Amino acid sequence: MSDTPILDAALRLWPAARDSGAVDNPDDLDALLDAFGQPGSPGHDCGVTTTFACFPPDAEASLTLPTGEPSASDEEARLIGHILVTRTLMAAGLGVDARVSQAMATAHAMTWTTEGGGHHHTTPLALASALWLVALDPLTADDRPLPIDWSPACFEREWWDPDYRLFSHYDVRERALDWAARVGRDPSRHPGCSGWTIAEPLLRLGGDSRVDIALPMLSTGAQATTDGAPIRAAAGLERGRIAALVQLYLQSAEAPGQGGARPAPEA
Repeated sequence: MSDTPILDAALRLWPAARDSGAVDNPDDLDALLDAFGQPGSPGHDCGVTTTFACFPPDAEASLTLPTGEPSASDEEARLIGHILVTRTLMAAGLGVDARVSQAMATAHAMTWTTEGGGHHHTTPLALASALWLVALDPLTADDRPLPIDWSPACFEREWWDPDYRLFSHYDVRERALDWAARVGRDPSRHPGCSGWTIAEPLLRLGGDSRVDIALPMLSTGAQATTDGAPIRAAAGLERGRIAALVQLYLQSAEAPGQGGARPAPEA
């Protein structure tokens, strides 16, 4: 958990939004929306006004996911915090709100649209969190362009091709699934991130052969991995919850009549 009210609210509301598509008190979501474009949000210091602030601008940001992984830097924590708020709002049904759709698009711009670098110039933990935004996007297979504002100075870095700025929902989905299939081959390809954290959003993207390729490998790798500091009991229970969901998915995929899978991306 964290020590910030916005992030704590996003994490508290998430299970109900994830499992039922609603929260008990919609007024709780207003506090999350009020964090839109505030100082301390990722990219705010270089002109981005379409992200959510979970931490004060003058504090060292840090967080730990419910699955037990801690953030590794201030920059990573701010980005993941923005993603966690955005996913809660999307899961609760607020994807139609312009602030939420812009926040999703900006998260995609900061992750999946970058060029070069095996982890899109961010961390596996941030990308695993960002998979949820792909999974929750009702237009994830749509060719219409994402509403990304490329004008902030943040996007002038060499990570982004200035001549390639038109990304669709489908483009982002393809990059995300390619990444998941690639890193799922070996736990060493997603350091600092449990395989279960990658696996859960993939369950919502079933029907793609890359999901069927990645999930068994992620499950096997997560069960075999013993590196890192011991996690707390709550994180172990959270990983166990995801493991059970993955097992159910894999059992259903073994039913007769399943088609073959296309090869996963090469390393």
